[in-house]
Amino acid sequence: MEQKRSIWKETLNYGIILGLITVGLSLLAYMFDLTFKTWVLWPSLLISILVLFFLLRSYRDHYNNGYISFGKAVGAGVIINLYAAIIASIYIYVLYAFIDPGLVDKSIAVQEERFIARGMPEAAIEKALEMQAKIMKPWFTALMSIINGVFYGLILSLLVSLFIMKKGNPLLDEMAEEPKE
Repeated sequence: MEQKRSIWKETLNYGIILGLITVGLSLLAYMFDLTFKTWVLWPSLLISILVLFFLLRSYRDHYNNGYISFGKAVGAGVIINLYAAIIASIYIYVLYAFIDPGLVDKSIAVQEERFIARGMPEAAIEKALEMQAKIMKPWFTALMSIINGVFYGLILSLLVSLFIMKKGNPLLDEMAEEPKE
């Protein structure tokens, strides 16, 4: 009797790997005071794409006999990114709530500098910062990191799946599965 496979169980380890790499990159950015530098996004995005590529390729080769459809690759990528986003959101909550509660104030100050550099009127800046201060709570930041992680994970999975998908020959696959007498 064949056991029913679950993509959720099969991708759990891959999600943990991606989540730990994400937390590691975030820790490095925090330790070197690069948390609010926008240029840091590009290297971390490139690393995320590469890691997701290798994780999905490993998933394809390990669980799917070297073949995977575009849709299944996208689905697996999104689930991997969901697990990673949950791990990263736990880190973000701990960082903002316990390790460095002043990070919220620093975030607001950085945003104020950006608004001033854009030439926004003072009243609009005050209103925007007031709104940001209301929503910049550790739990809300962690929740938004899950939503962002899944959204960007979908986009990255769509991109990476184009290179990961590999269709097999259904006739050869069917013959290989038939029991030999």
